[in-house]
Amino acid sequence: MAGRTTVSLYLIAADAAKALDFYVAGLGATEVERWIDPENGKVGHAEIRLGDSTLYVADGYAVMESIGVRNPTALGGTTVNFWLAVDDLETALQRALEAGAVLRRPIEVNPNEGGRRARISDPAGHAWTLTGR
Repeated sequence: MAGRTTVSLYLIAADAAKALDFYVAGLGATEVERWIDPENGKVGHAEIRLGDSTLYVADGYAVMESIGVRNPTALGGTTVNFWLAVDDLETALQRALEAGAVLRRPIEVNPNEGGRRARISDPAGHAWTLTGR
């Protein structure tokens, strides 16, 4: 487990391959690995790096559903909102939208923090807040 942080996020998607492609093209992630389950052709496990963070991604499996883990599409929404700090908010938002993100809230000033942010959903249904550094 060398190189892992104490807590890692594991995203489940209805179409993990599409989600992974978005994370690379839309958010600038680097794909580290992708394992395709030979029995069903689904993404059984993938790892991406986003800045200094590691995220794991997979298609939903019965074993995950048996412990209460479902993808946002199956839930009709998500219970998690990811905050992604970016150097250039306008460019990052445009890149995400061009790669398939859905705009939920345009760029706005956050009155509580004084920063700027925009909110999107990725193609897998996960919510993201892009915020300028």
